Amino acid sequence: MLPGNLERECYEERCSREEAAEIFQTQETTMEFWYRYQNLNPCRTNPCLNGGICSQDREEFLCLCPPRFRGKTCDSGEKRAATRINTCWPRRLTTHLPPVSVRLEVLECRYGNGGCLQYCQDLPGGAGVQCGCAEGFKLEADKKSCTPTVEFPCGRQQMAALLYGRSLLDLLEDADVTMATDQNGINSEIHEQNSTEPSEATNSTSGVNQTEGQMEENYSTRIVGGNLESRGGSPWQVLVHRSDGSGFCGGTLVSERWVVSAAHCFEDSADHVTVGNYDKIRPDPDEQKIKIQQIVVHPHFHSYTFDSDIALLYLARPALRGPTAVPACLPDPHLSRYLLREDTRGVVTGWGATRYLGSSSRFLRKVTLPVVSYQACSASTEQSDPSSPPSLLQVITDNMFCAGYLETNMDACSGDSGGPFVVHYRGTWFLTGIVSWGEECAARGKYGVYTRLGNFLGWIRDTMQRVERNQTLS
Repeated sequence: MLPGNLERECYEERCSREEAAEIFQTQETTMEFWYRYQNLNPCRTNPCLNGGICSQDREEFLCLCPPRFRGKTCDSGEKRAATRINTCWPRRLTTHLPPVSVRLEVLECRYGNGGCLQYCQDLPGGAGVQCGCAEGFKLEADKKSCTPTVEFPCGRQQMAALLYGRSLLDLLEDADVTMATDQNGINSEIHEQNSTEPSEATNSTSGVNQTEGQMEENYSTRIVGGNLESRGGSPWQVLVHRSDGSGFCGGTLVSERWVVSAAHCFEDSADHVTVGNYDKIRPDPDEQKIKIQQIVVHPHFHSYTFDSDIALLYLARPALRGPTAVPACLPDPHLSRYLLREDTRGVVTGWGATRYLGSSSRFLRKVTLPVVSYQACSASTEQSDPSSPPSLLQVITDNMFCAGYLETNMDACSGDSGGPFVVHYRGTWFLTGIVSWGEECAARGKYGVYTRLGNFLGWIRDTMQRVERNQTLS
């Protein structure tokens, strides 16, 4: 049966397992497809009307309706007397009811994060929002701001901009994108807009043009289209090593004892991590080598689809916080969604290859990439060769998101797996994604795919508590 039938039966319409079996013919390929198909995001086409926002609730969708609309799909309007809405944020609702006038300030997390500096939670009955802060911060008297309570709080760079040149934030605060890379990849710059502001894809490309021999000798030109990170500029970056000392995957420090990485990395053996690492060949002054005590791979990780591609590493001893060793902040569920809106910019770091099948980097590199919509992400994975078997169709599940450019040569690549996708928000860096998979590296018409960290916050919390409790009892 032609691939076009698959498109008609299962994507334009909802198909049953029996219909899928007729298309794929064999039980193995049917079940592979059915697993991915069942995990599709029900919000891939927005069913909400009148400006409603679609949010996934397990296998169903939930519409967040704007004021004056209600119903499953925001299709019913409420009748109110003399109601005026000021559309400028914060949204103020004034209702005139004789003989008094009541003025209500309506704050919701989906509008400007409710005014909160970090975490935001909607109160029941539309009573406003409750702000909160990440670990190591306290909520100020204004009930919105967060200030550090420890010397090295999560998500805060300490010395990169002052001592070692440009930091991650420099990638995101300037208006234009320019790249100038010399032959050694050292004098490269990249300027972009603030991470949480929408922007258009740039057509800038790296000036690197080298032979295979030059590529082997020049360790500094790796992450595709990226440039050198500052020493200490990504203090949450971790390198995962085998017992022979070779580094093969990235990770993100999220507390003194815990590292977040990709599950597919641990089909290989892992022995220890290095924190505060910049140069893979020579030890750095503040580098910490720490044994991995336990690896916890998500129980639903699927090695074929890369769904639930997340793992937690419990370190044998705590990492010592310092200028080059600071955890990234974990978001709360709302902030994780808020920071993965389309066109939000995030930064990816790692020692991966500069091109498909290229060698890894000696020095830590970085690249900034915009989040793309589910529709664009899904379309980029569709088969272009009609002769390819339907079983090769790679589906983007709700546990994934895409980032990058279709044309510009900028992407994560082999060796970056497990590393961070971090987003800067109001002075703090939050971990929102994990480098997971891609079709080659920076290939034309393809995006990089990342694990959506916000879907696993509950599992992360429960796993950490369980492992630490067991360690205390043992």
